Formats: sequence, structure tokens, C-alpha cells
Amino acid sequence: MTVRHHRLLHAYWKVLNPITRPLAGLMPWWVVLETTGRRTGRMRRTPLANGPFDGSSIVLLSVHGDRSAFARNIADAPHVRVKRRGRWHSGTASVVEPDDATLRRFSGYARLGYRTVGDNPKFIRVELDGVASASR
Repeated sequence: MTVRHHRLLHAYWKVLNPITRPLAGLMPWWVVLETTGRRTGRMRRTPLANGPFDGSSIVLLSVHGDRSAFARNIADAPHVRVKRRGRWHSGTASVVEPDDATLRRFSGYARLGYRTVGDNPKFIRVELDGVASASR
């Protein structure tokens, strides 16, 4: 990705995120990821494409991998909240390498971002608090 392309995308998201943030978490194709800022300690809310949800965990996509601000926040403070379909869920997040099987479970909208603007994309796996899972 060129520097110019990266700057254009950054400007686009700076305009789009404040508009989508109130709708994200209510609409089925978006969620809101809430992290704790690594420098400020303030809550940061980022709208993201909804990903695979199995009841005990949810997988989200970071198209800029571990370079995104929310991924860096997760590295410092992995406890997060995810607003999905109007409900907040608490959990512990980790940045993991993407795999094709999980990527296929994302919507076409999310996969498009992965392919077109992805710059070393990663998955954000959130293991939800208080949910037992046989797969762990």
C-alpha cells in the first residue's frame, strides 16, 4: 500500500467512523470494539465489520493488522467490550494470524476490505467473559 493510499484511507475513516459509530453495534453487519487507550487510559470505540460469532467468542478483522490503534491498545490492555446487535459483551482480546477457514465465515463486505485495503491484516479474537466453551 502506498503512502498516498494509506493517507486517503485514514482520512476516509476519520470522516466515516463518527457517522457509523452510533449505528454500529445495532446494525447486524457492524460491531463496536471498545478498548482502553494505551497512552490516555480513555475508552476508545471503533466500528468494525461484524465477524464470526459462536456464542463464546467473536472474531473481528483488523485490515491494518497490529499497526491499527485498537490492536496496539489490545496489546497493552486485552480486556475489551464488543457491542453486537445492541448488547455489550466483555471479553479478552488477542491479535491472531488470519486463516482461510475463518475468513470465509466473514461477510462479503468484510472480506472485500480484507482484500482491497488489507495491509498485513490480522484477526482480533475476543473470548467472551463468563461463557464456557468446549473448544478451549
